[in-house]
Order: sequence, then structure tokens, then C-alpha cells
Amino acid sequence: MPTKNKTPLALLCFAVAFLAYWGFALALGKANTSAAAYFNLLAEAFLNGRLYITDPATTIDLTLHNGNWYVPFPPLPALLMLPWVALAGVASLNTTVFAALFGALNVALVFLILCSMAERGWISLSMPDTLWLTALFGLGSVHWYSATNGTVWFVAQICTVTFVALATLITIQRGPAWLAGLALGLAVAARPTAALSFPLLLGIAAMHHNSLDLRRVLRWGLQAAVPLLLVAAALLAYNQARFGNLLDFGYTNAQVNPRLQADLATYGQFDPHYIPRNLRAMLFALPVWDAEARRPTVDGDGLSLLLTTPALVFIAAARKRDPLTLGAWAALGLLLVPLLLYYNTGWWQFGYRFSLDFMIPVMVLLALGMRSPLSWLARGLILAGVLVNLYGVLWWHLL
Repeated sequence: MPTKNKTPLALLCFAVAFLAYWGFALALGKANTSAAAYFNLLAEAFLNGRLYITDPATTIDLTLHNGNWYVPFPPLPALLMLPWVALAGVASLNTTVFAALFGALNVALVFLILCSMAERGWISLSMPDTLWLTALFGLGSVHWYSATNGTVWFVAQICTVTFVALATLITIQRGPAWLAGLALGLAVAARPTAALSFPLLLGIAAMHHNSLDLRRVLRWGLQAAVPLLLVAAALLAYNQARFGNLLDFGYTNAQVNPRLQADLATYGQFDPHYIPRNLRAMLFALPVWDAEARRPTVDGDGLSLLLTTPALVFIAAARKRDPLTLGAWAALGLLLVPLLLYYNTGWWQFGYRFSLDFMIPVMVLLALGMRSPLSWLARGLILAGVLVNLYGVLWWHLL
């Protein structure tokens, strides 16, 4: 499909997603900026020459250092909020609107990624099937409830998805390697593990070039790596300026939930001890029975991905040996490593929200594994995911 015909549909995807995200938050009375938004306060702090925030209404997951409260999470969302705060003031910034806007942008970017792959003959999906897969991402995954939340945790993940998707789209459309690397670097400035998506970009680059011409692929990778490394260096300098240690993000001293403090103190931030817990949250967590309300509900660790997005089973059909498939699988595998070793499952959550870290490689694999026309099973599983996540939005906001 020519680019001029994709644009209206991309805009439609953006509009529908924004209505679903902002509209539900507004209708459910959860459209205000949370006390735990933090990035808005950090943007204001930057404008006033500070790296710490003052007088936070809550201190959950903040780090107290030398008498000041720091936001341990990397600063990209705060940087993106700077123009808004500078022009209209921090009080005018609604972080739920911010999350919904970037969430809607993610949906449009996923649609464009799928269209661009189809244009090059890498996948065999028709436009209707492309829209089905876009709906899977936007409404049939935890991205839906995540994009209705303006808190620090969800905003960071939504922004990470934005720039991983942008880096992927730039690479598919044969944009400059440095620009793709910069986009991925910006994702790293929200969640450092986003750097592990790099094999996906290399696989795409290898599809454009002769995959046997390793020198050309390596040259592309080096050009893309330069801005990525520069952003990583800036992030380390940010740590040095805050905590006097290049590698200290402030996580280990953060005011984490008491439920997590004992393990964090005993095993640290990453340890194999956490693998069974994370596997359960990712794949095996089931609804629990609420005896008082006499209905099934969700515990703090959320629900299995196989329940929130059951169509994910189709990634098993992505079995080609081409660079794109191998790169997507490599990125997914690498991204799973820190998540399985991490001390936190993402708790408190409806579904496994950390899955957003690997949703772009997963969407590529789904597109590679599916064929047009989509089977009734595939469509049924996508619809089931939409219904589950609709319940998730209602459950999350009506707790």
C-alpha cells in the first residue's frame, strides 16, 4: 500500500487508541495527574536547575540521598515534558493525557511497522489483517490499561515502547543508521534494558543489505551504535551527578514497597532467586477467588500473558531462518534475561506490564508467524484478549 494511503489509517489508529485510553480514564474518573507521577515534578526541577524534586506528596519508589528526593527512573519522560512545563507550568501538565497521547502514538507506529514490513514482502498480511494485529497490540494487550495511567512506572514504559517502535520503523524504512540508533538510545534513556532490542534492528538492516555481506551490516551496526552509546554515556553522567557513582541509578536505596524490601536487601536487584516468581507472573498467574465479593479477581502479581494476550501463541509459527526472524527472536531472548532475574514482577498490576519491554519484537514475530487471511482461531484469540483487557481497565480503575 502506498505511503499516502497508509497515513489516514495511521491517524485513525491514533485517534481510536487515544479515545480508548483517555476516554476510559476520563469516564472512570481516573484522568487526573497522580501524586506518583514524578516526571512532571522532575521536568520542573530541571527547568529550575535541580536534579531532585521537592516536597513530593508521596515517596514510594523515590530515593532519599543527601536530604533530597530523587526520581531513580531514567529521565526521558521528564525531558519530553519539558516544553509543556516550560510553556504552561507544571500544574497544567496532565500526565494521564501524556500517557494516552504517547500510547496512541505507539499504536500508530506499530501499524506503520506492519505496513512497512508488508510493503517489502517480509510478511504476507493484508490490510485488514494488519489492522487486526494493530488492535491486538493497542487493545488486546496490557498496553491498554498501561496507557490510561499517568504514574511514573507506566509513563516510563509507554515512552520506552515509543522509541523502540520508532527505531524499528526508521530501520525498516531505510532511514539513517545514526537516526535509528538515536531513537533506540532515547528508549534507553527511559529503560536501559531497551538496548537489548538492538539485534532486531540489526536483523532488519541485514534484510535490506545482502545478509551475506557482513561488512555492510557491521558498518550499519557501528553507525547505529554511536548515538546509542552517547546517550548511554549521558545517562551514566546523570547518575554521577546525582549519586556520585556512574552505575548507581538509586534503585537499591529507593523507598520500595515493604513487600519487596526483604528480597532486595538479601539478593539484590538481579538474582536467579527471582526466576520462579517472574515466570509465574509472566506465564502462569491465574485469577484468584475473592470470597468476600464472590467473584474471580487478580492478585498483585497480575495475570499470565497467555490470558491477557492469548494470540501470543502464534509467535511459535515464526520459524524462518532469515535475519529479521532471527534478530527478533534474539532481541526477545535478551530482553527476557533481566526481566526473569529482576526482584520485582511489576507488582501491583493487572497483567504483566513488563511485557511492554519486548512487545515490539513480539509484534514482529507475530506478523512473521501469521498468514492472510487470519484464521478464525487467530481472530477469536485477539478478540478474547481485547475483552480481557477491557475488564483489566475496569478492574484497575475501579479497585
